[in-house]
Amino acid sequence: MKENRTTEKVVAFAQSQSSVKAFRHDYPVSDELKEDLLLKVYKDFTHYIINHYYTLYREELSVFIDDHHPRKEKWQSLESNLFWWKLMHDSNEAEVTFTDDYIEDNRHTLNKKPLVASWLKEWDKAVPKFYYIGYKYNDRVLVVVDMLTNETLDVIVYAPTAATPKKGEIVMGTLIPIGDALYFPIIDFYHFDAEASKQLAPLIIHNYDKHSEASRYEAFIHVLSVALQIERIIFLENHQNTTFTTFTTS
Repeated sequence: MKENRTTEKVVAFAQSQSSVKAFRHDYPVSDELKEDLLLKVYKDFTHYIINHYYTLYREELSVFIDDHHPRKEKWQSLESNLFWWKLMHDSNEAEVTFTDDYIEDNRHTLNKKPLVASWLKEWDKAVPKFYYIGYKYNDRVLVVVDMLTNETLDVIVYAPTAATPKKGEIVMGTLIPIGDALYFPIIDFYHFDAEASKQLAPLIIHNYDKHSEASRYEAFIHVLSVALQIERIIFLENHQNTTFTTFTTS
């Protein structure tokens, strides 16, 4: 009997279109709603945002990336994550946010789906952050640790081409809630090299302290700049040492 009562309680609190209007991070989400959010709403919303904003930010993002000289295989991941940072940065103090634009353009549909609209508004609250991989259930289900707060978060990576995470590595990205205290990155994390991750943790915390009076978005980009420079320096040092060793032993 006890097991039955517990099951009934979970079902009663599950978020669905018909039961609640405010999205709660910690409440379970009905299978129907989760499928709608992840397969339909996510795809349509992200396509809308990219179509409306990408060309606006592309040049500015390219300048920042060029200044930090990432390796070719890391360019796309860095640009994609920076795009969402820039979007959220500019939207942070705007009267009309990027989600407001989408909701207004789709009001006839979303008026009938208040919980979807509420979930989309969670994107306005999201902030890019640095995490380290604390535990891996598998390559797609992780426990990450917020490097500033030490808060642990259960994460599911849905991106089909996501890089394989390594326990202990540092990643950067923006997490969105999907209910039941689960989160997912908008796109795959930017993964810092394992060699750099070992040295980045104290530097990230120190540089956040230096920019503690800035907005969360401004502080993030300052810290990211430092982290990317350190990653490049460590990579070049290791690469040069490897090349020199190979040359002298050949």
